Amino acid sequence: MAGGLKLMTLLRISLAVSLVLIACTLLPKAEAVNKTRHHAISFCHPKCHPAARLKHLHNKNRGFGLVAEPTIILDYHFGPVLSGKGGVIKINVVYYGSFTVKQRSILRTFFSSFGIVKTADKKPTVGKWWQITKNYVDLYNHPVGSRVILGKELVDSKYSFGKTLTQADIQKIVIKSLNVFGTDARSIYLVLTSPDVEVEKFCMNVCGTHFYTFPSDATKSQMLPYGWVGNPKTQCPEFCSWPYAAGGLLQKPLTPPNGDSGIDGMIITIANLLAGISTNPYGNAYYQADGLESAGVCQGIYGQGAFPGYPGELLTNKRTGASYNVVGLGNSQFLVPNLWDPPTQQCTGQAK
Repeated sequence: MAGGLKLMTLLRISLAVSLVLIACTLLPKAEAVNKTRHHAISFCHPKCHPAARLKHLHNKNRGFGLVAEPTIILDYHFGPVLSGKGGVIKINVVYYGSFTVKQRSILRTFFSSFGIVKTADKKPTVGKWWQITKNYVDLYNHPVGSRVILGKELVDSKYSFGKTLTQADIQKIVIKSLNVFGTDARSIYLVLTSPDVEVEKFCMNVCGTHFYTFPSDATKSQMLPYGWVGNPKTQCPEFCSWPYAAGGLLQKPLTPPNGDSGIDGMIITIANLLAGISTNPYGNAYYQADGLESAGVCQGIYGQGAFPGYPGELLTNKRTGASYNVVGLGNSQFLVPNLWDPPTQQCTGQAK
C-alpha cells in the first residue's frame, strides 16, 4: 500500500514537471524588437486576393466566375489567446500626430461599438462580428475575450519621437504611454499615427503591425500586446484605404460611411489588427506559415460574392450613398474585414 502511494506521488510530480516544461516552451523568446518579426497587417492590393484562396476566371459567355480552392486552415501553435480581464479586453489608444476632434470622435465611436450585438432592423453589427473570435480557444479552453471596451486615451500632438518612426519607436511610444495607461498584459495598447507621420514599412507592404513588449522594469515585468496603424490618406490610399480608394474593378472609390477615407481605411486595419492581437498576442497562437492571421486569411472579403478587386455586396446608406457592412453605437456605420471561423473553417462577417 505504501509503495503504491509513493508511486502515485512520483507520477504526479513527474506530470507537474512535464506540464511546466511544456508551458515554458510555449513562451515567446525574448529578442530585441528590431530583430524580431512583427506580425504585419498587409494591405489588400485591389488587383490580387491571395488570402481569399479563390481563382478568378473569365468566360466569354458567362463573364466572371469563381472557383474555390482547398479550405483555408489557420494553424494553432499552442500559445495563449487574449482572454482579457473577466472576459473584457481594454483598448488604450495613443493618437500620435495631428488628429482632429471629429476624427478622434469617429474612432472613439468604433471602439465603443463592440457591445452592439443586435439592432431593431437586424443589420450586421460590430458586436456580432467580434463574437466570431469566441471560437478561438487556447490549450486550456480559454476563449478570446467576449467584450472589447475603450480604456484610456492619450494625444501626442507634439510628435515626441519625430515624424519619421521605426518599429522600435512605436514600442517606445507604448512604453512612454504607460505613465498614463498603467501596465496590464490583459489589455491592448494601440498607437495610431496621422497622415504626416512616416513609419517603417508603412505602405511598402503593411498598413499596420502588432507585437509585444518584453518584461522589464518599465512594464513591471509584463509582456504587453500592442499594435500600430497609420492613416493612409496621403501616402497609400489605394492600398490601405481600398475600397474607399479606386483600384481593381472599382474605377471610382466607394463612399466612406464617416466621410473620411483615411479614418475609414484605418478602421478596416484596426479591426484586422485587434482580431490578430487577440487570437495571436505573442506570435505563437493562431496564424498561417505565411504570417496571415484571423482577418488576414480573409483579406479583401467584406461581403458576399467578393473576388479580386471587388469587396463583395455591401450595405448602402440611402441618404449619403456610403458603403459599409456593420453598424455600431448610435447607428454608426463601418467596414470591417471578414474573419476566419474555426468551426466552419470559412471566412464570415457575423457569428452564427
